[in-house]
Amino acid sequence: MLMADQKRAEIGKINLRLQTLLDSFLDGIIDRETYVAEKSKGMSQKKSLEEQSSALLKGRADWLEPFQNWILTAKDAGEIAISGSLQEKRVLAQKVFGSNLVLDCKKARGSCVKPWSLLLETSQTGGMVPRSGLEPETN
Repeated sequence: MLMADQKRAEIGKINLRLQTLLDSFLDGIIDRETYVAEKSKGMSQKKSLEEQSSALLKGRADWLEPFQNWILTAKDAGEIAISGSLQEKRVLAQKVFGSNLVLDCKKARGSCVKPWSLLLETSQTGGMVPRSGLEPETN
C-alpha cells in the first residue's frame, strides 16, 4: 500500500503543477506553445502514475480469492474424504496431490503439493494422511 500512496502523492504534485501552469498561461506569463508542451508532459506523467497506482491496488487483492478457495476446499476435505462421491474425491486428490498420485495396494498414495503439504503439519488434517492413502482414518 505504501507504493500506491506514493503514486497518489506524485499525482497530487502533478495536479498542482498543472494548475500552476494553467494560471501562468492565463496570466500571460508563458506563451501558448510552452503551455501546450508542458501540459502534454504533465498529463502523460499523470496518466502513467494513475495506471501504476491502479495496477498496485488491483494486485494487492489478487491473492485473496485463490486463498479463500483454498481455505474452503481444505475445510471440506475431511467431509469429502469420509462421505464424498468418487468424483469429489478424485477432484480433491488432483488438487491436493497434483499428478503425483500412485496406486499402491489398491489405494491412492502420494506426496501433497504446496500449499496442501502445510495441512499435514497440523493436527486438523481433515482425515488426510501423507502415505496412508485417501481413505479416512479409523480410530
